[in-house]
Amino acid sequence: MALGASPSVSTALQVGAVVLLLGIIICSMISRSRLPPGPNPIPILGNLSLPVPFRPKFEKWAKEYPDVMTLRVLGIPIIVVNTRQSVLEVMEKRAAATAGRPHQIMADELCGLAPDPFRSNDWDMHKQYRRLFNSVLGPRAIQAYWGTQTRQMHRAALEILGAPDRHMEFIRRAVADIAFQIAYGIEIESYDHPMVKRVNEGLRVVERVVVPGNFIVDIIPFLRYLPTWFPGAGFKKQAAEWRAHFDATRNMPYDAVKADIASGSSKSCLAVAMIEHDAESKDDKYGENMIRWACASVYGGGADTSVAALQSFLAAMVMYPEVQSKAQAELDRVVGRDRPPTLEDCELLPYCNAIVEEVLRWQPVTTVGLPHSMVNDEIYNGWLLPKGANVLPNIWAMTRDERDFPQGDKFMPERYLTPEGKTKEELPGRQIPLLFGFGRRICPGWQLAVANLFAGIVALLWSSTMSAEPGTDIKWIEHIAINHALDFPLQAKPRFPGVEDVLRSTLAE
Repeated sequence: MALGASPSVSTALQVGAVVLLLGIIICSMISRSRLPPGPNPIPILGNLSLPVPFRPKFEKWAKEYPDVMTLRVLGIPIIVVNTRQSVLEVMEKRAAATAGRPHQIMADELCGLAPDPFRSNDWDMHKQYRRLFNSVLGPRAIQAYWGTQTRQMHRAALEILGAPDRHMEFIRRAVADIAFQIAYGIEIESYDHPMVKRVNEGLRVVERVVVPGNFIVDIIPFLRYLPTWFPGAGFKKQAAEWRAHFDATRNMPYDAVKADIASGSSKSCLAVAMIEHDAESKDDKYGENMIRWACASVYGGGADTSVAALQSFLAAMVMYPEVQSKAQAELDRVVGRDRPPTLEDCELLPYCNAIVEEVLRWQPVTTVGLPHSMVNDEIYNGWLLPKGANVLPNIWAMTRDERDFPQGDKFMPERYLTPEGKTKEELPGRQIPLLFGFGRRICPGWQLAVANLFAGIVALLWSSTMSAEPGTDIKWIEHIAINHALDFPLQAKPRFPGVEDVLRSTLAE
């Protein structure tokens, strides 16, 4: 008798294999059936072709489906979290389970963005990154940068009074200068500064490479192994060029700081503080590479959003002049006209603070937040949130939720105030800073970003009466990365005689 399994054993194995395969298929179908409901996907592609404009569709879906819903892109489930309460439950209380980031071959592997702690799933790195940032950007530590933020916004306010038609140029320069001074101690006199141009070019590339489906290698992963010369592998050559650009962008300002330290001419900044912290640390296995990424994120992670938020503020002041008048009355009462306001005045200006919060809610700079990834299976309200699924917070829908924000399309700073005009203690927007991430992925520099916005808003309110030609139609552009108002012809006139002289005198100090 030949060695091997008997016919009965062989048949049993075959039957067992079929049963196992059927079991896997059935379990897969059951798992899919347990996902939260959502709009019907196109076969294979799923919901890859998301509707444009995004905002009304995501708001409509939030009303049609439960507080969590499912989209599909190329077979990968995307769990969309539609309400503030579901965000608290899914992304805050289950922070460990939802803390991953989706892995993208083009962005992470070929373009070299994987080591970015902002994107990385290396948890040791992520913890050390947050410790590093918290050591130099805690609530008290950021006060060291208030002077820089205030000064640059005062300068922008003065420049806008002189040439209102160039208002966005001045705001962009101010935001860039603040970011580079805080990160590297480098002053930016013009928005055309070579370092700023290089970073902006890189940001536009990042916006392309992180969009699902933009590159075929993210759809057919084995294509990453093709040689560069192979037909259809042009994406590899492009990725190599972008990778070199990203490396140079990250290294150039950091190396300038290192040279200044060596020559004894360095200025106080995050890079210097982090280098000193790194030198004293005993458990640092990531070293300079992490510092390079961390410093680069100050501009890369916050410049576009700060500019977009200030654009929204200007639009609001033109559209709601009564809000502008109330804020200016508060500034006259608290600060007076002998000096411009500073960040030290923040706690004394509840109405101005309410404007800051309402700007962030009224026209959020992003329709959906940055994607998280499920690290393990979770059950929420009976629905399966499977390991490997992406998780998207539906920011726009949350800011339009009538339960939290009645008349959500209106700009109403009063929603953050008591009838006596004091700041309300408990508010949805304060429990979670909606625009700055969730759980373990919350932006470590969000308080710095809010300080930027406050400094710009009070400087402009104190110095200018802002308006536009009657009939001006302010339009908004929706983008997968940043939403913002299109530039419009702003009119800015001095609020009182001598305002420009006060600003010049303050800047000369």
